[in-house]
Amino acid sequence: MRYLSFVLLAAMALPAHAQISTGMSERLCLAASQESAFGALVDDLIESDELALTSGEQVLSLSCQDGSSVLEKMVLTRQAENLEYAVIDLGLNLTVSRVALHGKTLPLKEALERLGEQGDSDVQDFVQGYLSDLADEDFNPNLRVSLK
Repeated sequence: MRYLSFVLLAAMALPAHAQISTGMSERLCLAASQESAFGALVDDLIESDELALTSGEQVLSLSCQDGSSVLEKMVLTRQAENLEYAVIDLGLNLTVSRVALHGKTLPLKEALERLGEQGDSDVQDFVQGYLSDLADEDFNPNLRVSLK
């Protein structure tokens, strides 16, 4: 019983991560298509307890004012550093993590592949290269942890 009380008190003491506000959503959408802006913004939001470190799927799935998603903005504008931050630093997994894309919830890898198929040749090359990099243990340190 004492343990249960401790767990409940500890859970109440953790910072509450509210839903992503419209203003925060707009900032994330804008940062997604600006070189190197996304990671810095997300770091600030996490440090100020406005965003959970585990909210990567939710952030990539956010709908932007133009109808696209944060993931879509990153891919179509070929923002490799922003996408790397979102996938690797937020601990997402290509096959397990799921994101919303065009009204469907898909595994992250499938969503990336679909965006590649819909884009021009530069976007297709970007997605293929990125998926290849993510499968490389030297590029994606999360693989070292998950393989051991």
